[in-house]
Amino acid sequence: MTTSSDRGAADVTDEPAPADPSAERSAGRSAQRSAEVPAEPAERSAQRYAQAPAGGRPSPEAPRHAGGGVGSVAGSYPPARFALLALAGFSLVVTGGLLRGLGSRMAEGNLPDAMHYTWWLGWTVHALGNLDNPLVTGTMNWPQGVSAMNNTTLLLPAVVLSPVTALAGPLVTLNLLNVLAIPACLAGGYWAARRIGLRPAASVAAAAVFGFAPAVVNSLVGHITMAFAPGLPVLVVLSVDAWRGRGVEVGGGEGSNGWTPRRTGVVLGLVATAQVFTGEEVLFQAGLGAAIVLVVAALSRPREVRAGAARFARTLGVALAVFLPVTAYPLWLQFFGPLAHHGNPFLKDYYAADLTGFWTPTDRLWLHSAEAAARAATFPGGIEEHLAYLGWPLLITCVAVTLWRWRDDVRVRCAAVGLFAAATLSLGGRLWVGGVWTQATGPYAVLQKFPVVEASLASRLGLLAALFAAALLGLAVDAVLRSRNEWRRVAAVLLAAACLAPLLPRPLTTLAAPQVPAYFADGDRYITGDPVLVVLPYAWAGQPVAMRWQSESGYRFRMPGGYFLGPGPDGHAYVGGDADLPTAELLRTVATEGVPHEVTPAEQEQARADLRTWGADAVVLGPDATSELLRTTVTALLGREPERLGGVDVWRASS
Repeated sequence: MTTSSDRGAADVTDEPAPADPSAERSAGRSAQRSAEVPAEPAERSAQRYAQAPAGGRPSPEAPRHAGGGVGSVAGSYPPARFALLALAGFSLVVTGGLLRGLGSRMAEGNLPDAMHYTWWLGWTVHALGNLDNPLVTGTMNWPQGVSAMNNTTLLLPAVVLSPVTALAGPLVTLNLLNVLAIPACLAGGYWAARRIGLRPAASVAAAAVFGFAPAVVNSLVGHITMAFAPGLPVLVVLSVDAWRGRGVEVGGGEGSNGWTPRRTGVVLGLVATAQVFTGEEVLFQAGLGAAIVLVVAALSRPREVRAGAARFARTLGVALAVFLPVTAYPLWLQFFGPLAHHGNPFLKDYYAADLTGFWTPTDRLWLHSAEAAARAATFPGGIEEHLAYLGWPLLITCVAVTLWRWRDDVRVRCAAVGLFAAATLSLGGRLWVGGVWTQATGPYAVLQKFPVVEASLASRLGLLAALFAAALLGLAVDAVLRSRNEWRRVAAVLLAAACLAPLLPRPLTTLAAPQVPAYFADGDRYITGDPVLVVLPYAWAGQPVAMRWQSESGYRFRMPGGYFLGPGPDGHAYVGGDADLPTAELLRTVATEGVPHEVTPAEQEQARADLRTWGADAVVLGPDATSELLRTTVTALLGREPERLGGVDVWRASS
């Protein structure tokens, strides 16, 4: 079925619009009028599009709005479709290591986060299957428990892909999300680019930059909630549609492409709801991006923004009516529930983009030098936090198109200010320059004082910066294609290729997932009655392998410890929540330091008291590099030797 957006695309592209019955019936009259009215130059047409008024009443001079409707990714433009498929195919090369080992491999560089996500993907399915509340669990961090809403838990993907998890396990589900992340970002980026009026070719260029930006690809190393971000461009554009109706309507209706405030609000509410249960950090960035666009538009064209106020109010009301009934209780649990916490659990201002990171490539990119990769290795955090890189060609293009089109195209103004704001904020509250943590204060220091924002990490704003940079490239390619230069197509291709080439990622390196002992893999044989097990190595952020064993057992037992965010006694957020009991701290120290420990009588008594506090039925030691040290320590603490069962050592609690 042909949408009004498809019919309108012909006004802003060189490509013909798809056939439409109503257009055929009026072909004679249209042809007659076309013969009488001289053609308008493409440059002037694009300028009028960029200046189309808001408020739902179309301008008679404005060309129809381009962009696919809901459910349309590449519209009816085969070259764009083929290009997107080719890009998606290349993304499978990037994630090929995971694709070839869906149930046995993990992305190298951040195994703890991978095990964290597999635990939650499996837990959600387990909880729903047992009619338990998936938003709170005592299976981990027993007996205090953990709030799913205060952690990155992929609730919606877990539900959608629950058949995959049930049949093949949570690791397959996680790796499937990793494989789909780049194609999903390509689709979301293309849809948003078409929605703001870019030609198909320009939209493909914008989508490619967003989908293959290090902000997306590097996040595949343990941060799937950041990598799986098609909602970011979609939410930003829908937020603009909420107040800015544009385009000549075909077949009636109000707003852009015949989208009424009700329809826009419903879609906006649904996408925002989905994002809450996929990754709230992306939702926060979408809100920030939408606010930047609104402010720039209001300063640029205040009359148009005022004209759209009524539409915005109606759209927002509908969106909230969709959003709140589903999210109100989960959000209440997150911010006011018994396990709610506040503040940032990480070292303040540490995780931020290095100023030189925007043009210094890492070794994860094809085009890099050994010297540049060595400099990038000094940036804060692991590769999953190195999200700033855009490369010199793209940076220069963003500056050039801003200077070229600033006065003529409000979209360029919005994207340019958005890129500058996001990139500047990503530098954090205390600047990193060339791998050195300086004492200079960054602008994020002001923003992070506000509630909710305080829990975010500045480095993650590299994702929003990548989105605005992608938009600027798309606008630049679109402007080149609209020029009257006979070499415009060649110039557009060369421009897009020059900007995209530095971003092309090398395939992800992978590692074999930690093995699961038979004691846990055959849990129905060894574990009965929902016991409390103290599993060693004790689960914490640096070594959460016990969480993998627990999920592979089918959550047949409860255990203290885990890798999660939780409140301390003061309500502040901490990785691991409140302090562990003394025996847990002792065992974790032995495992991390790898040094024998001489157990004292006081520690033996403390161990017995801590086991009673946990209500532990047994202590279970799985295979690990420090197993011998831990075996000696636990035997000394409990005063007895373990029994060997299913590849693990088990000390049963004394009666």
